[in-house]
Amino acid sequence: MWAWILAKLASDHDDYHLALMLDASHVKAHQDASRSPLSAEEQALGKTKGGRNTKLSVVVNLTGRLVAFKLVPGNEHDIKSAADVLPDDLSGAFVLGDKGYDSDALRHEIRSRGGIPNIPPKSNRKSFVSYDSEIGKLRHKVENFFCRLKSYRRVATRYDQLPQTYIGFVTLAAIIDWIKFEFVHAA
Repeated sequence: MWAWILAKLASDHDDYHLALMLDASHVKAHQDASRSPLSAEEQALGKTKGGRNTKLSVVVNLTGRLVAFKLVPGNEHDIKSAADVLPDDLSGAFVLGDKGYDSDALRHEIRSRGGIPNIPPKSNRKSFVSYDSEIGKLRHKVENFFCRLKSYRRVATRYDQLPQTYIGFVTLAAIIDWIKFEFVHAA
């Protein structure tokens, strides 16, 4: 039900899909989250030198509100889940990401869905790609989203063993973020 409400809120504001921002953020997993009989992969938990963690891969719209997200293990590279969280129809939308999303395959995927990739090239890139730094400045909205989302303790640290439970809390926090946006702009 929460996923349906979030999808409805995002689809009601398709006019803000002129630019979509991609990013991922690590979430520290509490020791209680690791006690499940499920495998670490099934739990979307990865092991890094900082311990067990998980990662939220998200897409936000021009207002910085969540459009879609996916929970992945913390040691998985951001680009692996990028295509999964992007909407199928990008119809002329700019897709912004940081240098971690610099990949010819992702650029091709964005173009095939009708979008315009605006991702800065890595310093070691051999071929030229265009990048508009003025449009790229909008990418801070995804960082702002993570700051608002992680103000909820239950989202900032993962205490849940099952990924579905944690996803439910992330979805609920994103819905509250949308409602606050609606309330401010209705007044």
